[in-house]
Amino acid sequence: MSTEATGRKVNENEKKKIDFGSWTIAFLVAALFIFLSLTRPTFLNYSNIHSIVFDVSVEFFAIIGFTFLIIMGELDMSVGSMFCFGGTLMGIFCNTYKMSAAFAILLGMLIAGVIGFISGWLITTFRLNSMMVTIGVMLAVKGYNWMMITRMTGRQLPREDRQFVMNKVGSVSWVIILMLVITVILEILLNRSRFFKQMYYIGHNMETTILYGIRAGRVKIVCFIVSAMMSAFGGALMTCRVKAPNVTVGSNLEVTMITAAVIGGASLFGGRGSIVRSVLGLLFIHVLSNGMTAYRIDSYVQQIILGVILILAIVADVRISAKKE
Repeated sequence: MSTEATGRKVNENEKKKIDFGSWTIAFLVAALFIFLSLTRPTFLNYSNIHSIVFDVSVEFFAIIGFTFLIIMGELDMSVGSMFCFGGTLMGIFCNTYKMSAAFAILLGMLIAGVIGFISGWLITTFRLNSMMVTIGVMLAVKGYNWMMITRMTGRQLPREDRQFVMNKVGSVSWVIILMLVITVILEILLNRSRFFKQMYYIGHNMETTILYGIRAGRVKIVCFIVSAMMSAFGGALMTCRVKAPNVTVGSNLEVTMITAAVIGGASLFGGRGSIVRSVLGLLFIHVLSNGMTAYRIDSYVQQIILGVILILAIVADVRISAKKE
């Protein structure tokens, strides 16, 4: 992300410098890859790497809207529930109404988009705290997921619908290719597009939005819709992979999103964030989890380690934000 995108004035010397600090996550991912490749002989196996990147590519869709919102200083704590919601609706549409996977996913995304619109409208119209509103949405949608999935216990998605997500281009999943293409496009738009740059203005300084005549409320509502729709899409893909709607799909995903975005350089105070670095944050988390599993580290200990990483990332975010004030 360029410094111009945040609305802060920069001189010519600053423009020529590369902000290596903001790319710390890239160095961490590279170091972790090197360490595991040297210490675990099976780490670099194609199947293992493909599995890690595929998991990242599925969760990637949830982090798109989440990153947009965190850039604007907002949080969507309902991403995990909406992720599961996409799979729940797919199970209902495919099993009960015999819809094709593609149509079921599209319809599920539209319904999720309506929920995202309601969340964004409430937050912007009544100036409510986005974290609290989306926690309410999270609980409501999670309750619905549990209720419907319990009724579908033992019913798998039809084989042809499950195959939808497993198709490959050569030896690479189409989902991974789609993630790479969208990542490049969105990163370019965040740095070049006037519309996307508005997010940085909104997150960095609301006074700037008034100066430039930016309709912050409208932009936020659009991003809440995107967050809900993309989360539902990713959840539907994951449900195809696990073969049936499952309440564990999307579990604690909101924590993963916050951790990935923050260690990727986004700020909880708004004004900073990057799709590429959020993806690298997700990759770091999945590679670390893969490595810890390879070393047979207990899952509870893994949770502790990830929790500590999140706390350290937040502390760093606070210190960086304080220095820039």
